[in-house]
Amino acid sequence: MKNILVTGATSGIGYEVIKLLAEKKNNIIFFARNDKKSSQLNDLLKQRYNVLGRYYICDFSDLNTIKKATEELIKDTKKIDCIINNAGKVYFSYDKTKDGIERSFQINYLSHFYITEKLLEKNILDKNSQIINVSSVAHNPNSSINSLDSIKYKKLVGKMNFKDINYENEKFRGFTSLFYSRSKMAQIMWSYYRSKSLDEININSIHPGLLGSNVIFENGIFGKLLTPLFKLFFRSSKEGAKNILYVIEKVNDENLTGKYFDERKISDSHEYSYNEEDQKELFDLSKKLLLDRKIF
Repeated sequence: MKNILVTGATSGIGYEVIKLLAEKKNNIIFFARNDKKSSQLNDLLKQRYNVLGRYYICDFSDLNTIKKATEELIKDTKKIDCIINNAGKVYFSYDKTKDGIERSFQINYLSHFYITEKLLEKNILDKNSQIINVSSVAHNPNSSINSLDSIKYKKLVGKMNFKDINYENEKFRGFTSLFYSRSKMAQIMWSYYRSKSLDEININSIHPGLLGSNVIFENGIFGKLLTPLFKLFFRSSKEGAKNILYVIEKVNDENLTGKYFDERKISDSHEYSYNEEDQKELFDLSKKLLLDRKIF
């Protein structure tokens, strides 16, 4: 029986991952923003699976709530065997969080960076622990989802602009997947960078498949109209969850780290993600963003 932490747990792929983990009688810990849904999920774990569940309420667009939830988790927990960094949103327009950070970068990447790095610092993630970053093929500027952006925002796609991480000097017109793509690239680069320094802790990224979920729902009428189509034509969240569990077991069996999985196969991510100089700069900048806001 293992202690497994899942973010973004009350819907979509996170919800399906938790149910599959509960079937294997793991202890489930989860971060979510909706108290009512979290309570219902906890009841499900007890009643259907006879599994111990524990949750912490936080909002990935609010770093102070992430800090509070993580500190509470550290007080309550001796060891996390696996963290699945899953919470995420797709936004097609530009906006910043209350912390002054481009929202996709913070929600999909930076908040997870803080949680994971804090758990590593406190040795809650320790020897034989595993870190799984749920990324996306959308990190690749050559993927179909980025085809228009590769034309409109050629100088921005597929790379990090560390001098203007919030795109303060850019103007965006119409819909763009640039923000989501960059956040997923950041996850992969962070995974590669940390895999070189973590001792007996495995960190990997996975594209779980093209899934029909609610990740684009919060994009006005456009998102509300597209969400049912995504669910109709793309794979189910349960199929994506099965891919994640397969990778977790494969990583355990084969002691793999610093890999990118395309569903169940080890694959190459985009060439830029292997840039070691930029991996380090991303890591250092991520810490600075948190330190400047007195989070780390």
